[in-house]
Amino acid sequence: MPSLTLPRRSMIAFSPFWPRWLSPQQRQDCAFGEKARGSRRKTFASAFARTAVFPLLFLAGALFAPAAHAQYFALGKGAYPLEFYDIDFSYLADPANRTGQLDALHYIPVGIGSEAYLSLGGEFRQQFWSWNNAGHGLRAPLQNTYDLERIVGDIYFHFDRHLAVFLQLARYDAFNRISPSTTDQDRGRIQQGFIELKEPVGPADVTARLGRQEIFLGSGRFVWINDSSNVRTTQDGVRLRARFPNEATLDLAVARPVTSVLDAFSDWDTHSGVFGAAYASQVLLPNQLHLDEYYFYRRNIGAQYVGLAGNEDRHTVGGRVWGAFGPLLYDGDFAYQFGTFNNKAISAFGASTRVLYSFESLPWNPGLQLQTSYFSGGGGPNSKTIGTFSAPFPRPTMLNYAGLETLENLIEVYPAFIVSPTPTFAFRFGPEILWRASRYDAVYVSRATPLPKTMTPTDTAAYIGTNLVATAQWRLAPNIILFGEYLHELAGPAITLAGGHGADVGVVQIDFNF
Repeated sequence: MPSLTLPRRSMIAFSPFWPRWLSPQQRQDCAFGEKARGSRRKTFASAFARTAVFPLLFLAGALFAPAAHAQYFALGKGAYPLEFYDIDFSYLADPANRTGQLDALHYIPVGIGSEAYLSLGGEFRQQFWSWNNAGHGLRAPLQNTYDLERIVGDIYFHFDRHLAVFLQLARYDAFNRISPSTTDQDRGRIQQGFIELKEPVGPADVTARLGRQEIFLGSGRFVWINDSSNVRTTQDGVRLRARFPNEATLDLAVARPVTSVLDAFSDWDTHSGVFGAAYASQVLLPNQLHLDEYYFYRRNIGAQYVGLAGNEDRHTVGGRVWGAFGPLLYDGDFAYQFGTFNNKAISAFGASTRVLYSFESLPWNPGLQLQTSYFSGGGGPNSKTIGTFSAPFPRPTMLNYAGLETLENLIEVYPAFIVSPTPTFAFRFGPEILWRASRYDAVYVSRATPLPKTMTPTDTAAYIGTNLVATAQWRLAPNIILFGEYLHELAGPAITLAGGHGADVGVVQIDFNF
């Protein structure tokens, strides 16, 4: 891959200096996204020393990766998109383009045709978490310090430019985690495995994938792969994607979400409900204004609301507006939901916007960011209508990386200040102010879990509290990112009247991709 030049920060989402395989949507995701990760306690040093593979991977990335380049603050993979198969390595067929040591893994000619080749890659990620008063002090365990480790291997075989097979194997481990969940550990699984067919159909280039795959759509606010958790969300199904000459796209998907289990390769029949999607995106003004429209269907088995549990059929219709005007980046989603839950009608609304203005001429490239969100709440257990917004696969890390809150019954105002002292380091700080959208519904925490103690007759306060969030990211190389975030919660009466307390949570994450 050719060396990369530092672009202007405000244009990072659309800069021609990005790797050639990144689409405008992927560049925008890097700009706004995250991906932009009672037993004895381990120190960071002992956790690093626990495995010998990490130092070797770190050294390989530092020696063999292209020169580092900067982007404005993001919690993404930078030069590497979320999915390995979104990288087009066919340009490495020309030996003159093989300038890095990792190119020998990314393009391996196979002698069954002039276009056949194999691409190998993977990810090693280590997370170090420390929690105090988890779940606002209303949910056990209150304190926990633990490590999460993810090891992923990718095999992408191209028979020719039309037919390919992708296989992703992964292992996920949790160390010192009290009561780890199935999103923390899995001794081994096929994370993804599908057959891919690419064919032109009229003016469109159509890609069809059949099998197990991760699905995220648009900004990822409402359909996400839960990357901050150790085990990412995957689904068994089919997805069609059409790309048109004017950069318009259409995605269609029907799938069954897979529930992870601890035992290795034992999740063949652990599906939870059904998911369907239609997602269209078009360019109204190149680079400046994009408009998306979408429809999602989610059959959710065992949905939970305050005092209620059951199966639901939820439909989501909405739109997204995103783009850039000079130093101003913006991105917003707006959605309405309807359907049924245990014979009750669903009527809910959700919206979230984020804007960033960069002062390009000033030292350290400062920027001001503002995120606002509204996700409706319900009228209580006796209400005839379910008014709680519930995204099919929400992205709570758009609020904070710990996912202390989720996208249900929430009003958010989150101003932040961003600086980049060096081309490869960025820092963000700001207060995230939160209220309940409905005082008759609960405060919800990670994984859409309601806190019943926030629904007592003595707790009808709306103000949840203010999170003071400091986040830093250091790009050690284009494929190695060191990330950290600390959150201190100033609990409001919606928490304290329930007997809760403000949370403190910190995470340090190292992510190596190859």
